[in-house]
Amino acid sequence: MFIELLNDFLGKKAGERIYVAEAEARQLVASGVAKAVSDDLIGPLAAKAMESALAGFSRGLDAVVTETLKQFSQAQGQARKHAVPAIFGAGGNGDPRKSFGDWLLACARNDARYLEKHYGSSFVAWQTKAALAESSGVTGGYTVPPEFFDQLMTLVAELAFIRPRAFVLPMAGASLQIPYLDITTVQSAGVSPFFGGLQMYWTAEAQTRTETEPQFKQLELKAWELSGYCVSSNVLLQDSVIGLEKFLMTLFAKSIAWFEEYAFLQGNGAGKPQGMLTAGATLTKTRDYANQVTFNDVATMWSKLLPSSWSTAVWVFSPSVVPQLLQLKDGANRAIFISIDQGATKAPVWSLLGRPAFPSEKLPALGTKGDLMLLDPSLYVIGDRQQIEIAASEHVNFLKNQMTWRVVERVDGQPWIEKPITLQDGSTQVSPFVALN
Repeated sequence: MFIELLNDFLGKKAGERIYVAEAEARQLVASGVAKAVSDDLIGPLAAKAMESALAGFSRGLDAVVTETLKQFSQAQGQARKHAVPAIFGAGGNGDPRKSFGDWLLACARNDARYLEKHYGSSFVAWQTKAALAESSGVTGGYTVPPEFFDQLMTLVAELAFIRPRAFVLPMAGASLQIPYLDITTVQSAGVSPFFGGLQMYWTAEAQTRTETEPQFKQLELKAWELSGYCVSSNVLLQDSVIGLEKFLMTLFAKSIAWFEEYAFLQGNGAGKPQGMLTAGATLTKTRDYANQVTFNDVATMWSKLLPSSWSTAVWVFSPSVVPQLLQLKDGANRAIFISIDQGATKAPVWSLLGRPAFPSEKLPALGTKGDLMLLDPSLYVIGDRQQIEIAASEHVNFLKNQMTWRVVERVDGQPWIEKPITLQDGSTQVSPFVALN
């Protein structure tokens, strides 16, 4: 409040008006040093202005808070309507709680009713399936919902080079029969094998046409079981559904992709897919020199490739073959894999004769049959049972406080032809699968 000094005070002359705190003003007035100012107009005006400002701020703040809460409520409703989990999997029916992580946790607690109600997952008891042997050791699991199955297999395809290029068919049962034209039976001279024995004739008017019928064969796919297991900390399950999704989704995708590709390349067909390296349709080229790869080897392999596969084939090689490829030379001893302009400072373009070349640890080492292969995956048939089961057990690693997860996939793979194709000249053989021997 304002006071008027009656005596000099702290350097202030008598008669001056000063503003001090109310308690101090009362003390100075009581001691006779100052007197109260009866005509103080500034104090009330300042107080009124402050009160008005605070009231306006309060009203503005209330309006902002009210509008914010309104927008948040609307956004929350939209989020529930169009929910998409942060890491993996779109929720069904717009429910943000639906995610692959939530589904996995329901598997972990063996909540069959929840899985059936919210995800449509059913428990598959393998012992009840007459087509499968009980000695497999797999006692059952919950079927992965279609939306998560599709996205899991999308991840698998991103990690593989055969599956994305192969002919993939869904399997509704334990086996699938596929009829196809017989293009491997040797035909008479001048008759192409690619029409299954169907022949065309030049005939004069009113002449009797010779009857021919195309021949068919049948390819059978069987849903072989590919299974594996892993462990995760129970702390991970308790702390983060998102962390669980990222950990198990990545692990399942990588493991399925690796073991599928290995079988598609080197499987022997006994309880597993028939690999392209060991298939009866695969042609081989004996290398010019032991433990080496020459340009003549590459050129001869290309000549054995089915002509219709020239635009779809890929090269696959063991990492141990890399030095041989980088140092490929032509007949004049000139480098042909890495150009002079490219030199040794730029990343090489991994292609041979215009087709992509993929390094793969799934092939044998240098000097062994199949260390370098030329393949057309579009003529390799993959049968997907369209069903993956996942089960969880807390008992296997109970003392380690870990959850054990088991994943089971059923798949098969077969070359579309069972032996090399003999062209119309009666001697030249070609195949969509060629290996260096």
